[in-house]
Amino acid sequence: MSLTNEEKGIIQEALSVYLQLVSQQVPPQQVQQLAQVAQGIIKKLDSVGAPSGKNGNKPSGITDEWYKQVCLKCDKLTPGGCSDKVTEKFPGKCDPILHYERQKILKKK
Repeated sequence: MSLTNEEKGIIQEALSVYLQLVSQQVPPQQVQQLAQVAQGIIKKLDSVGAPSGKNGNKPSGITDEWYKQVCLKCDKLTPGGCSDKVTEKFPGKCDPILHYERQKILKKK
């Protein structure tokens, strides 16, 4: 069972408060290191409780067709979704999906 958005928000807020408190007690370099660890934790929140392996969570903004025909075959699919930076910002605009859509159009002709 994965975390709800509310639970993720609470964890993010707790990490933020933690970093604020720590920044008053430790050197800036150590705070920077802790901030990087906290960012890594926040990125992993989507995969908490997700099934392992290729059948992980469908990336947001991706259609069922794309997920079944492209994402499940892609090496960038992780249990938490897609690790491709383009897909994070522009769902459906990664090269594998664009190639898939182009092939569909060519087959219709």
